[in-house]
This record gives sequence, structure tokens and C-alpha cells, in this order.
Amino acid sequence: MHGDVQHAPFGSQDWQACKLDDAYPARTKIRTGIRSSIQFQIGDEEPYSALLIESVGLTFLSETYKTRDTKRVRIGVSYGKIRAGVAEGGLKSDFTVDSPVATLSKRGTWNFGMSYERATDRFEIFLLDRGLVDALNKITGQQRRVQPGQAVTQAMRRWLDEVQTRRNVSVIDILGQEDMEIAFNRIKQDGLGVVNVGGGQAQLINLSTPLARTQFAEMVERTLLMTPLPPVTRPPIVRPEGFFGTGRGDDLIRVIIDQNNPLVQRGLARPGTYSIRRSALEGWLKAHGRGR
Repeated sequence: MHGDVQHAPFGSQDWQACKLDDAYPARTKIRTGIRSSIQFQIGDEEPYSALLIESVGLTFLSETYKTRDTKRVRIGVSYGKIRAGVAEGGLKSDFTVDSPVATLSKRGTWNFGMSYERATDRFEIFLLDRGLVDALNKITGQQRRVQPGQAVTQAMRRWLDEVQTRRNVSVIDILGQEDMEIAFNRIKQDGLGVVNVGGGQAQLINLSTPLARTQFAEMVERTLLMTPLPPVTRPPIVRPEGFFGTGRGDDLIRVIIDQNNPLVQRGLARPGTYSIRRSALEGWLKAHGRGR
């Protein structure tokens, strides 16, 4: 498991932190926070079954039992995304994933899953590796069979029907990242990797010399003096699955480096407007003996 993961009995709000090697009975609900996940082994006999609940999800272990010849597992997805796999062997497997708008039933399958967006009818059912998955849209009553490498959405169109219109768009979540993540994405993933000889790599600012550090510190001090502190706001609303705030937004300082800046003139910086966390700037000044 990773991050903030909690469990509680069905109908209870007595949430407890999940721990490694915990065992949970049927009718247990699991919720995961931001950037959190948990993996389960379901039972210790064949067919071996595994379940991964990804971040920001609420999942219900509805049924987990076996009969003389069948191992039955039923998972409810209130919202979020799960992945699962069943290695066939031993008992017959009956594995079903439910959501408010769709149902997934697997057949001899490994690496399948469902994602459901809360308060909407949007969902996706997918199969990555092997086997077969049957998808049922509860709203329209439509059924589709999903084969390896395919997925269906609430429109109940197979992946092959949507391949020309589906696009993966990389969106940099500046407000939700750490300073090092922003620096890495800005340098390594600026969109120029396919045309730049250097693979999109670019140096934003070079502070390796005492003169450059002094000039940058003076610029930062002026910027901080001209930027008022953010107003005191009411505490954020705490959601059951975790806080959805940016964690950074009100604390970003816009540092403007124009063409006439001495650092740019000396080839030590690229002109532009950079949003940097106030605490990071103040920490850098303090580390270099210029803290206020």
C-alpha cells in the first residue's frame, strides 16, 4: 500500500488506517486519498486473484467466499478506478465488478479493470492482457464483449471504434506538484523533445557563479517585497477521500526575467515568467545568507 488508505465496515464511519498484511472480511469499504493506492490478494487458494485500488477511490468488498466448486468475488466501485487479475486454476472463478452505471464480468482474465467518475454516467471498462470481459451499461441495457487491448466507455463503443478520436494529452499540474517535479517537467518535457537536438532539454537559469547568485537574490528580494502575503482564508473543506486543494496556489510568486535582465544578457538565464513557491524562494535566500 502507498499513501493514505483507510477501511471501515459497511454502514459505519469508523475509518481506520490500513496496514500491511491486514485481512478484511466481506462488506468492508476501502477509500484511498490523493496519490494513494492499495493492493490485495483475495484469498490464498486458486484461482489466485489480485486487486489494485488506485488513488481517490471508494471501493466496497461486497462478496468474497467460495463454494464447493466456485470462488466468488464481487467488488463495488462507488467512484475511482480499480484493476484486477485472476489466474485461472483450481476452483472456477466468478469475479464481478459493479458500479452505479455499469457492471464488469470477467472470464479467465488477467489485468482488467473499471473506472467510474462520481456523480456522472462516465465510465471505462478495459482489458489489457488476456481473457474476456463482458461489459453491461445499466442505464441503456447495452452489452459489449471486451477483448485484450480493448476498452468500452459509457457510449458502449469499442476501443477500435474510438481510436481515431481518442487522444492522450499531457497536462502539467503545476499547482499540485513539488518544486522538483515542476523543474523536471519544465526542463525535460517542454514539448520540444521531438524537434530539439537536445531532446527538449534547456537550462532555465545558471546560478553557479557568485555574481549570478547575487543578482538573482536581489531580483527575488525585490519581487517578494512587492508581492503582498496572501489573505487569510477559511480552512479548506475536508473531503472523505482527501483534500483536493492545490496545496500551492495562494503561495506562488511570479518571478519575471525580461530580456534586459543582467542574467539574460550574460547568457545565464532564459527570459520568461516563472511561478515559484514563496517558501522555496525564502528558503533559497536564507540558505545563501540573505534571509529577511
